[in-house]
Amino acid sequence: MTEHDLISVKYWVDLTVKALIGIVVTLVGMDYRSVKNSLRELEQKKYELFVQAQVIHVELLAIKDRVERIDNKLDRVK
Repeated sequence: MTEHDLISVKYWVDLTVKALIGIVVTLVGMDYRSVKNSLRELEQKKYELFVQAQVIHVELLAIKDRVERIDNKLDRVK
């Protein structure tokens, strides 16, 4: 094996290692982006559910107040 062949083999091994590292970094980056998007969607859904819960709570308080007023009116009628 000549020195030129040895340099050529080292070059291709180095190039292959760098390509594998690039592939691994790309796959990790894609996974990170996917997890980040999922987290953003979950945070958005959590906020929407929190707002819906607050609206339902306010509506429930309003209904409770109406029922109490109706009950008071019925007590006065008796």
